[in-house]
Amino acid sequence: MLHTGKQQKRNLDLGLDLLINAEEQSDGGCRRTVFNVCFDNATAESDHHECDSADTHGCSRCNIMAPSTCCDIHNPSDFSSYESCIPKATRATQRSRLLKYTKDKYDYTLETSLLDWCDEKTAAVYGWACLNDDGPVIMSDYTLDRIVDCAHHRKIETCQDLKRETGWMDSELYGDEVLSLIRRHAPLLPSVFVSTPLSHGTTSSITTPTVAPLPQLQLPKHVSRCSACGQEGHNGEVNLLL
Repeated sequence: MLHTGKQQKRNLDLGLDLLINAEEQSDGGCRRTVFNVCFDNATAESDHHECDSADTHGCSRCNIMAPSTCCDIHNPSDFSSYESCIPKATRATQRSRLLKYTKDKYDYTLETSLLDWCDEKTAAVYGWACLNDDGPVIMSDYTLDRIVDCAHHRKIETCQDLKRETGWMDSELYGDEVLSLIRRHAPLLPSVFVSTPLSHGTTSSITTPTVAPLPQLQLPKHVSRCSACGQEGHNGEVNLLL
C-alpha cells in the first residue's frame, strides 16, 4: 500500500452530526428522532401478542411503548443530574522574574536549613519509613531551589508571596515555618543613611576669601587727525569748509 504523505480528511458521520447539533435544527430538533431515523425504529414490529396470547394486551415486557421522557431538549429537567459543572480555571498569578546571581553564604545556609526542615517535617507527617523510602516528599527540589532564589532577591515576605512565587500547595499549611527560616538566615540590609555625630564645643570657621576689585581701565579717547597736514584736532573736511 502506497502512502502519498497527505492525511486523508475524515468526514463526520451524518447521524452523529445530527445528534450533536440537534438543537441547531430549524424545527427545534429532537435527539430521539435522530435515533428513530438512523435505526429505522418506525418499521419495528412488536410481537408481544405472540409471546403471551392469553392476554389481550400481550406481554408487558415485549410491548414497545412510547417513553415518558423524550430527550434533554424537550425534557431538560430530567437530565439536569447529568450536566457537568466544570469550573473555569483561574489564571495563575504571574510570578517574579529573577536575575541570575551567585550564591553567598546566606543562600547556602538557608538551603541547608530547608533541607533539614524537609527531612524533619516528612518524618513527622508521613513517618520515618516514607522518608527512608521516598525521601523528603513534603517539598520538591524545584520548590526548595525557588525559595532560595526568591529569598536572595527578597521576593517572599508573606505566605501569599510564597504561594505565588513557588506554587507550593502546602504554603498555607507550613508557610509560617518556612518564612521563619527565611528571616533567620536573611542577610542584614545595609543602611542607606549614615550619620556621623558632630563633636560638642567645636564650631566650623569658614573664611571667605576677599576678592580685590578690578581696576577700572580708562581707554584713551579717539583724537581726530587731519589727513592733509597730519596735525591733530581737525580733519581734512574741516579745512575744505574753511
